[in-house]
Amino acid sequence: MSLLTILEASKQFKVGRTSIYKAIKRGDITPRLNAQNIQVIDAQDMVRVFGGSVPKSVSGDSTPVVSGNNEELVRELREQIQDLKQDKEFLKQEMASIRRDFDDFKLMIEYKGKSDISETGETVSEQAGNSFGVQEKQQGEQVETDEKQPQKIEKKRFGFLRRLLGE
Repeated sequence: MSLLTILEASKQFKVGRTSIYKAIKRGDITPRLNAQNIQVIDAQDMVRVFGGSVPKSVSGDSTPVVSGNNEELVRELREQIQDLKQDKEFLKQEMASIRRDFDDFKLMIEYKGKSDISETGETVSEQAGNSFGVQEKQQGEQVETDEKQPQKIEKKRFGFLRRLLGE
């Protein structure tokens, strides 16, 4: 009577450990504890529940089977290799094309961003001069209010995201 650990039994009988644990739970296999307090099961129980262990076939001096179709097989393999090489070249060309398209789109985006700035027709110094002129006009038009009257200052209310992002 040979005792096997659950791992050894699962390897020897080519059965999953979960199947062995299920058989133990059903009561089909009775586990025992060995000296190291490891669950072991009887090999006879494994044969009874799961059938005989699959013997490992060991072939000594086996000769490879030689068929008369070797030349045909070699020719087919060479054709497959040639097809794969063509597919590889095609995919390389496709990748290069996609990269060129991507670079073109990137350049278009950069060009569009630069053209938006140039479409206004004003330089930074002109814009600064215009803003100073507007400020001077506004200062001249300001009317003083009585200090007795409370001023209503309306604060802009921002949403949560604007407050969070600080814009």
